[in-house]
Amino acid sequence: MKRLLVFAYFFPPLGGGGCQRTLKLVRYLEPSGWRSTVVTTRDRDYWILDPTLLEEVPQSAEVLRVGGMTAGKVLLALARAGVPVQEAQGSRHAGAFRALRSLQRWMLLPDAYRGWSHAALRAGEARLREGGIDALWTTSSPESAHLAGLALKERHHLPWVADFRDPWVGRVTHRSPTPWHEARHRAMERRVIHAADRVTLVSEALVALYRKRYPDLDPARFVYLPNGFDPDDWRRARQNDAGARAQDSSRERAFVLLHAGQLAHRPTVHTLLEAARRVVERDPSASRDLRVRFLGGNEEIGAKEETRYGLGPVLEILPSRPHVASLAEMGRAGALLLLGHGGAADALLYTGKIYEYLSSGRPVLAILDEGPAADLIRATAAGIVLRPGDTGAVAAALENLLLAWRAGEDQAVHIPPDRLAPWERGNLASRASGILAEIASGSAQS
Repeated sequence: MKRLLVFAYFFPPLGGGGCQRTLKLVRYLEPSGWRSTVVTTRDRDYWILDPTLLEEVPQSAEVLRVGGMTAGKVLLALARAGVPVQEAQGSRHAGAFRALRSLQRWMLLPDAYRGWSHAALRAGEARLREGGIDALWTTSSPESAHLAGLALKERHHLPWVADFRDPWVGRVTHRSPTPWHEARHRAMERRVIHAADRVTLVSEALVALYRKRYPDLDPARFVYLPNGFDPDDWRRARQNDAGARAQDSSRERAFVLLHAGQLAHRPTVHTLLEAARRVVERDPSASRDLRVRFLGGNEEIGAKEETRYGLGPVLEILPSRPHVASLAEMGRAGALLLLGHGGAADALLYTGKIYEYLSSGRPVLAILDEGPAADLIRATAAGIVLRPGDTGAVAAALENLLLAWRAGEDQAVHIPPDRLAPWERGNLASRASGILAEIASGSAQS
């Protein structure tokens, strides 16, 4: 049995999509012959926590938790001082948070987790001295995790996979404040890319971007490894939901359009809210029959937006729930809402939740610019894709969904199991195992 040293800030009990990718990798690599040692944070300073995910960490996994100054600690200190920046499991106050994010772009390179990265590097060095480590895996964001990996690669020549959940240069949540900052980011990314044996990326479009950005490197260095879904999570979600329904047989008395997961950096939400406002204006009974429900951390909709759209009980903003409970909510929803970042980001990425949406059996209403996510929704016939800003088309789609619900029509989506199988977490971990086996055997191109 080989052992992988993983650097991942986002790991249980923290919640969110980034945690899912690393947690499932660690869980499902073991049957392929790889146990994991995970270097992560010891601080519960993220706004979304999900302690239930700790139950999925294999007993054979070592988890090394280290501290260090991060943006999360600054936010906690501000909260204790009475500055309302964010609410745990709930909402961030967008103006104050964006101001802080802008400040950290000026002051901290590559990101606000560099203090944790230094501590993680020291923990990794100590673990390497104990022996038994066969390969290294770092995942971003935060990009500073890759800098710890780079240092270990240069000192110990370990086979190394750098996993990019988003592009480093050009990430939607980051804009360099000056050309000097941009040059520094490009230089750091270049060092990581040139040193890593493989770079895994979450979409084919992102692979193409990096191959074009680094034409001097073997294209085989850049590998498509998407996000996915776990059938075992769905089994538990449906089992728990069946138990809850046995105790409470009351049915949802409205059509629920559900957005599950964090609502951040998604300006496309305004197209949806304006469309919902139009639906309610044309059909006042929609105030009774329609619910637009956001389940998870919210950075886009505040009191100002709630007043602006005037949706009243139609708009529901709920705090984050444990992952399996969130899946149960997806399975019960009338339809699922997929929101893009808009523009260039939609042309590169799948949002991580798309695979759970596709495996839910519920129709998807997607508001996206053209790109891999839009293509995937169309290719699987999982729902409808509409352009950001096309309020009329979104309103018409909402009305059609609501009419079908009122008529009692079955709107379930059936995607064949063989079509879903490549996105199962276990199969993706098998692909990761193949990548590790290749570079650990010494066959990787330098």
